[in-house]
Amino acid sequence: MRSFHRRVSLTSVVLATCLASGRSHAEEGLGVDAYVETVLRSHPGARQAAALEEAAAAERRAVRRLPDPSLEYSRGRARPAGGAASRASESGFSISQTIPWPGTFSANVRAGDRAADALRAEGVGARWELEIEARSAFARLLHARDASEIGRAAEADALALRDLTTRRAELGEARETDRIKSEVEWLRQRSVRRAADREAGAAEEVLRTLAVEPLPRPLVLRAEPARPMPAPDAAVLRDRLGRANPRLLAARAASERESALLSVARRGRIPDLEVAWFREEELDKEATGFMVGVRVPLWDANRGAIARAEAASTFAAAGAERVFLDLTAALERARQELEGAVARAATLDREILPAATRGLDLARFSYREGETSLLDLLDAQRTFRETQREAAASRLALALALAEVQRLVGPDYDPWR
Repeated sequence: MRSFHRRVSLTSVVLATCLASGRSHAEEGLGVDAYVETVLRSHPGARQAAALEEAAAAERRAVRRLPDPSLEYSRGRARPAGGAASRASESGFSISQTIPWPGTFSANVRAGDRAADALRAEGVGARWELEIEARSAFARLLHARDASEIGRAAEADALALRDLTTRRAELGEARETDRIKSEVEWLRQRSVRRAADREAGAAEEVLRTLAVEPLPRPLVLRAEPARPMPAPDAAVLRDRLGRANPRLLAARAASERESALLSVARRGRIPDLEVAWFREEELDKEATGFMVGVRVPLWDANRGAIARAEAASTFAAAGAERVFLDLTAALERARQELEGAVARAATLDREILPAATRGLDLARFSYREGETSLLDLLDAQRTFRETQREAAASRLALALALAEVQRLVGPDYDPWR
């Protein structure tokens, strides 16, 4: 019994030393903010977001340009009627420019600006998604490593118990069935630990792939200190959603663009002005002149374009309202999930895990004193380790729930502020 006590104490010391060493190394490790900066700097998705921003700027510039002028030149051979004279050259050229009416031009500018706003919102959305993906990958790797550490500790406990039970069985102080049970438990915990190690390795490869840039080996992560999270404010979240969500901003910009295009179509009843300067050199004369032309809205009056623009404007406005309702519902679901994750994590860390720890300590003491069976100790160990795993899973669920809220209101949303 004393040997078992020393073995367990030694295991605890080793685990505490490893955890302390891990904490000292973590102080110099890679933090989530630094990792996100790496991803936003190197991932192709960041370049796509930058390209959308450039496209938006180009759209704003393009709609403010006048149409290019048209240059026409003609040259031919001619002779007077009757064929009395020889052939001679004739030539002519003209320069024409379309001048849109001021109201039509301003409506086109508004439509172009709203198209640029939609492109910019799409770029912001791509950047948000990339940052949320990076933060989620970081949280998954932290959880996978926590699970691996828990599995390693559980394997060490099971090994110490197997060795103790084997010695006691050899001395006739324990049954052979107890030795077999402890052997099976050790093999079981070893299998769980190996699976956790594989998951941690896969999570690290995902993290490295997302970063694009090479990360140091071995990769040391710096976890943020755990802090009690306050309940999210629903009014604050809805306000942020309405002001900043890229999908909603893009839908609203598309609706405003269709409204501007409807204005363009209605103003199209008044045609653009065509002005031209020309010069012609013929056999018997030279002519220079100025020409003004307009299309007369007599038969069509742009009625078809106006009807199509009205339908498109109505459809886009309804689409923007639908997007707002869908996002509001999604935000409410994400907020409730976050509140639930906060409550579960707090209950496990403050109540259930300490109780499981006390239960394991009591079971170990009782087993050493011969007051309880091996089965009771194994059950207490399993309960404690499963509680540890549940607590780690609750922290991951909390991080992912917060990421879902941030996906809707912005990665800069901080519930602690």
